[in-house]
Amino acid sequence: MIATDPPSTFRVYSPSQTADWLQCPIFRRFRKPSVLSSLNEATPHVWQERAVEWEPARVLGTAVQAGYNVYLKDPHSADDAIAEDLVEATIAREFVEQPKYTLPGLTKLALRGVEALLEADLFTRHVILDLDQPLTHSRPDYVSRHETQGLGVTDLKVSARVDERYRVKRLSEYETDDQFWHYAWEVGNTLGEDVKWVRVILLILTPKAVVLPQTVTVTPERLQFWLEGAEQHWRDMTAEDDGKRPVVSRWPNCRGGKYGVCVAYDFCHNLDRDPVRATTYYDRVPK
Repeated sequence: MIATDPPSTFRVYSPSQTADWLQCPIFRRFRKPSVLSSLNEATPHVWQERAVEWEPARVLGTAVQAGYNVYLKDPHSADDAIAEDLVEATIAREFVEQPKYTLPGLTKLALRGVEALLEADLFTRHVILDLDQPLTHSRPDYVSRHETQGLGVTDLKVSARVDERYRVKRLSEYETDDQFWHYAWEVGNTLGEDVKWVRVILLILTPKAVVLPQTVTVTPERLQFWLEGAEQHWRDMTAEDDGKRPVVSRWPNCRGGKYGVCVAYDFCHNLDRDPVRATTYYDRVPK
């Protein structure tokens, strides 16, 4: 069974917007470009906590994937020099001069990750159908068909470091991650066949590169179970965006959420959600 498209009475939201809303509806609005437009910005911006030091976590993941995709797109004629140049250029676009990191050092770290992924040989017996191609509401990293296991979706997660004590827990959390089940639902609808599996590849870069894959079997019954909850979330989000439902906080997540203290904590609790006062603590950055 393939899950059907939801009715037109509500909008479908991306996995990232849904995840933000599940954390807290106010946090989602804090992160949406269209919210708090009283600042009269000419282009869409989002709030961002003012960092004391630049950190490369996000750009490292982007750079590793860019380098790895060079080899997946054309494994027979991929050029190491092209991959290396692409990795360096990706990091350079966001690199900020500071005493802790250097561009050559981060490039070397990202290439270490690319090499580890290649050595893991993760797509043997797969036909890769799409690499980082946008769908209507999401953008899976890899859609492929395994010769015996059928259609599936793979997502690459890159972390600079994950303590060995927490790696099993980290992998287990992806089993019920909304993002993966959204991919299974949307890819299935797009291609007209059931997605049989979703897979996370957790790449840890230090102290040495480690590749940890985890596959979850997708059944029609379990996907329908997810969709029933997702549709209700989307109804609630649509009602909030249309002004038909109040936007309220999930108070326990202010300090006790998955990632500790919410980055919007000061915005909500100390700055009274005032966009003008918030500019004293947060930056507005282009979306």
